[in-house]
Amino acid sequence: MKISHRVGLCIAAFVLLAGVMGYASTIPMSQSEAETLFKQVQGITPTTLVIYQNNIKVALIEFIPVLGPVYGVLSAYDTGLVVSATGQIPNATTTGFEGFLLLLLTPIFWMEFSCYSLAVQESISVIVSFKNRDFLKEEWKWLFGSLFFVASVLLISARLEAALVNFLK
Repeated sequence: MKISHRVGLCIAAFVLLAGVMGYASTIPMSQSEAETLFKQVQGITPTTLVIYQNNIKVALIEFIPVLGPVYGVLSAYDTGLVVSATGQIPNATTTGFEGFLLLLLTPIFWMEFSCYSLAVQESISVIVSFKNRDFLKEEWKWLFGSLFFVASVLLISARLEAALVNFLK
């Protein structure tokens, strides 16, 4: 697959995943649903390891052909619902969509969603490479390079996210 096609596919995946998350951040829910979802997220210990394990699990699943892009969309939707719930709890200072827009300003969002988009792009590229019968010739190099890049960037992102969450407490 040409690099220009890979870049275009990666950008399209980024826009789709971010758009789904943004949409889900606007979904209204009952007070009890919002509080339950918020409490579930609050129960997660924001350490680098916990965040990294979650993010790498999402990304690795997104690398799987066919299943990966579907899982990526569902994961983005679920993340948007959490942002929506955060904006609907008592004493919330922003709406869910405002929370989403604030996340867009963080390098953590861009690092993570770039990795997720690359994983989705690569899952599609693997399918194309099997169709074109060139996986063993070329695509495996892209796959392993992408896996290494995603694992490395998500580790840095997890460290930044853990530091930010602990700083804001």
